[in-house]
Amino acid sequence: MLPILYPSQTLSSFTAPWRRGYRLIVSVLLASGLASCGNLDQYDITLNDRTLYTPRASFEDYYLPDIALSNCVTQAIEDGQVFAAGGLEVLNCSEAGIESLSGLSRFTGLKRLKLTDNNIRNLVELSKLTQLEELRLEGNNIVDIVPLTILPSLNLVSIDDNPALQCHSLARFRAEVRVIAPEHCSS
Repeated sequence: MLPILYPSQTLSSFTAPWRRGYRLIVSVLLASGLASCGNLDQYDITLNDRTLYTPRASFEDYYLPDIALSNCVTQAIEDGQVFAAGGLEVLNCSEAGIESLSGLSRFTGLKRLKLTDNNIRNLVELSKLTQLEELRLEGNNIVDIVPLTILPSLNLVSIDDNPALQCHSLARFRAEVRVIAPEHCSS
């Protein structure tokens, strides 16, 4: 049994085994208290003005001139706790009012990208996303899909509901790529 520590006493007035016992109890209480708290990854943890843990900051080193795209990417980074540009693998920015994809090529780890029902015309920025496996671009204003035909990992591209799309470029996709094309391209 451990002795009671009164305010007039200090921990150093006890023998070494008792000090170790108090340290053990304090450590166990502290650890169990921290374990019962959720979402500690967003707080600094300090003890006696000494920082024990500081969470990593989310990735913020990027610039996307299109405000709608920037807002969507920022939310995805926060939700997915992304700490580097290559860490963002999935992005869904459907119905966001996006017009430009400028700057998106910074996110080289993207594997699945959904940009349906926006106002996107130019796809050149996507040609740098070599890990992209699935791309959904339905309901945009895309004319030329040639930049997508060079993507080595692409398995699926959906470009339905793009009335101005030039269909002759569809033949440039690798045979393994599943292409969901607009109706006017199937005639």
